[in-house]
Amino acid sequence: MEIIGKFENKLLERVEYVFKINHEAQGTPSRKDVREAVSKFLGVDKDLVVVRRIKTPFGVNEAYAEVFVYENKENLLKIEPKHILKRNEII
Repeated sequence: MEIIGKFENKLLERVEYVFKINHEAQGTPSRKDVREAVSKFLGVDKDLVVVRRIKTPFGVNEAYAEVFVYENKENLLKIEPKHILKRNEII
């Protein structure tokens, strides 16, 4: 796993990342797996990590994940749409 892009969004009190994840001989990783890996990689609480999207280009064993890391849970619940929270099993 490596960081491709990083943007500090101070207005929404979050840091927005793009990660490149290698998944040799496996399918595209689940949102749950990506959340756990990102929380360990960055050393943040798993409850503050939201995976917005995971894209795997055709014929390549690497996925690109757009991940938001919030400063606190209140902002996460206030800003993120409900369907994203359900996909990430936060609510």
